Amino acid sequence: MAYVTADYYSETFKGEPVADADFPSLLSRAEEIIEALTMYRVTADTLPLMSADTQERVKKAVCAQIEYLDANGGSDMDTGDGLQSAGLGKFNYSKATSADGSTTQSIYAPRAMRILAPTGLLYRGGGCY
Repeated sequence: MAYVTADYYSETFKGEPVADADFPSLLSRAEEIIEALTMYRVTADTLPLMSADTQERVKKAVCAQIEYLDANGGSDMDTGDGLQSAGLGKFNYSKATSADGSTTQSIYAPRAMRILAPTGLLYRGGGCY
């Protein structure tokens, strides 16, 4: 069961345009990433049991993840290969390195994390005793 449709993505979420041919694979990858981000608290079986607000936030997070993947190279982003440098005419692009020298970009969309933050689905800690 898909969490969102192409219509939801474009009409409700109003995301950046994604090619029709790319949408199914980006949707599948985005759902997989959101499930992992929430430590599999969100699945096709558990989503209908959640509050309407949480369901809507999950759908928006999946859309944000689709948009993020599409803007950053699609499913290639999830392969672990980083672009070092590219050029075309006068245009040149080199991937920036982080403070530790790493060129790895997070697979998780920052916007998706902000959308899910108030749901408690991102909480990784233990309880207080």
